[in-house]
Amino acid sequence: MDTGNQFAVFGLCIGVGFVGGALYEVFACLRFLLLRSRGKNKILGGALDIVFFICFACICVFAAYVFRFPDFRVYTWLGYALGGILYLKTLHEIVAFFGKVCYNSITKLIKKAKNREKTLFKRGDTNL
Repeated sequence: MDTGNQFAVFGLCIGVGFVGGALYEVFACLRFLLLRSRGKNKILGGALDIVFFICFACICVFAAYVFRFPDFRVYTWLGYALGGILYLKTLHEIVAFFGKVCYNSITKLIKKAKNREKTLFKRGDTNL
């Protein structure tokens, strides 16, 4: 058993897991856009999860081919999981914060536009 580069492979697997966490953000955004208008559609949500895991598996296989990982080892899957957890604890929090800021600013702009329409409509009624 080749044990010379196990730590390097583990580090690369953590990086691949981190990228997989970023990939999940794309699918979470799709889930938000598609399922918000229809309510809770569990079948479509499950289908999006399956598509994410297929894409993540393809990324893992591609990384294993490019970086010439050894045969299946448990520490590779632990590295993928640890990378995903690190993503959730670090960059995901930042992305969620900026998403909340953008959402709040967009809703303020929409409310402001609706208030302008109401005041213009009221001014138009007094001229009749």
